Amino acid sequence: MGNKLHYVVPVIAALIAGSGVCAAHSGTLEDIKASGKVRIGIPNINPYGYIDGDGHVTGQAPELTRAFFADMGVKEVDPVVTEWGALIGGLMAGRFDIIATGMLIQPERCRQISFGNPEYKIVSAFAVRKGNPLSLTSYQTVAANDVAKIGMLTGAGDIRYAELAGVPAARRILFPDFTAALAGLQAGRVDAVVASTVTIRNALTRLADPELEYAELTEQPLGENGKPVVSYGGMGFRKEDAALREAWNSWLTAQLQSGKATQIMAPFGFGPETQPSADITADQICSETK
Repeated sequence: MGNKLHYVVPVIAALIAGSGVCAAHSGTLEDIKASGKVRIGIPNINPYGYIDGDGHVTGQAPELTRAFFADMGVKEVDPVVTEWGALIGGLMAGRFDIIATGMLIQPERCRQISFGNPEYKIVSAFAVRKGNPLSLTSYQTVAANDVAKIGMLTGAGDIRYAELAGVPAARRILFPDFTAALAGLQAGRVDAVVASTVTIRNALTRLADPELEYAELTEQPLGENGKPVVSYGGMGFRKEDAALREAWNSWLTAQLQSGKATQIMAPFGFGPETQPSADITADQICSETK
């Protein structure tokens, strides 16, 4: 993202540190409306919430946040850049008003903060060679083809999903990172590379190799419980900020139904296949046992 990033982040951090920000209270929504300004916490991770090479805060969650507050008449969206591991602590301490990075909704996190309803779901996809010559559209199709090899990252959960689907270890090729995995696909070492839909789309766009293409899966990998593996991302709120969360949920529901939310997220790799079901809520996800 260029050298400008190294300049922008410290400047923002210094401004925040010197602002004398105190912990917010239960009237956060009213405070935001009155001041015309909201502070969002981001970890600088592309495509979820980051600062680009021009010093502009963007990403899937910040752009949704901008649209939401613009509809409320709040024009100023100030970023607070922090490490991923400090996002929840920073929110609870009042350093910012919302975690705006599409954080995965997980039970352990739900015990600390409240989540907005899911903005997207994370499912898997393949990167394959042009035309998908082996017709690989699921772990099952990889397992059924005696010569098909699938690339995945060392330590990734995908390894277990492939094993559960019956893909032999000799045809599960491990790579240290996603760049190396795509290089392996280009070189013919593997016939498909698996990752989330968002990761695949963004990586193929950046690589711009006409000999590689995106392959949507006809079947998602199954976890240990025999159910398809799906994760959901949403905004993070303090538990006392129920009014802000409810306003967000109401707005998000309308935008998902109209297609506006997907349109906002599409430039960051979030296609229609990432849209969550209309009937799933953050509270439901939080109550699920893993």
